[in-house]
Amino acid sequence: MIREVNSETEAAVGLERLARAYWQPLYVFARQRGANSEVAADQVQGFFEHLISQEALADVKRGEVRFRSFLLRCFTNWLANLLRATNRQKRGGGVLVASMEEIGGLEKHAALVDGSSPDLAYDRRWARAMVDQVLRRLDEEHADRVRGAFLQEVRQRVFAADDGTPDWEAVAVRHGMSHGAVRKAAADMRQRFRMLLREEVRQVVATDADVDDELRYLVSLM
Repeated sequence: MIREVNSETEAAVGLERLARAYWQPLYVFARQRGANSEVAADQVQGFFEHLISQEALADVKRGEVRFRSFLLRCFTNWLANLLRATNRQKRGGGVLVASMEEIGGLEKHAALVDGSSPDLAYDRRWARAMVDQVLRRLDEEHADRVRGAFLQEVRQRVFAADDGTPDWEAVAVRHGMSHGAVRKAAADMRQRFRMLLREEVRQVVATDADVDDELRYLVSLM
């Protein structure tokens, strides 16, 4: 996406989108390697600035490796060069990765508590980031639709963190709908989620054949 845009401005917008989607796995990786929260945030910020300012993606060939692995390899190489140069990047450049509130919220991520290896912590947060991307897409789809409030409540209940069965009867009464209609809306939403997740995974693997393998791996992590 970044290589195919027509201007530096478009490239910056593309990179910011990429950074917003995938900064969390890199941050968790840096934290598990021993960096404190401020240093890890600086490292991730500096890395994304490096990607665009140094044209680091100019010679990348499409399909070389899964994007998840490629991004981590680039980040670890950049960290090694950074340490050799003893020149830590500071936040505040052209790409705003995340607010301090968002970074603080990530400090409770399971990988930072259970002592996972940096690589496993990165993959686990990658899986979560992809799901979050799909949920955001669902929210955007519902924002301007008729019965948007109903669809948003169904979305929240379908993907609730607890394992309890949603009280669809109560939802039906609250929105003046039949129980069957609410359950169908929930089933349709699950189906739409699966479709969007496949689309999201397809964007970061080389071929259609890789999608199912990547999905199985991501599900196993969650």
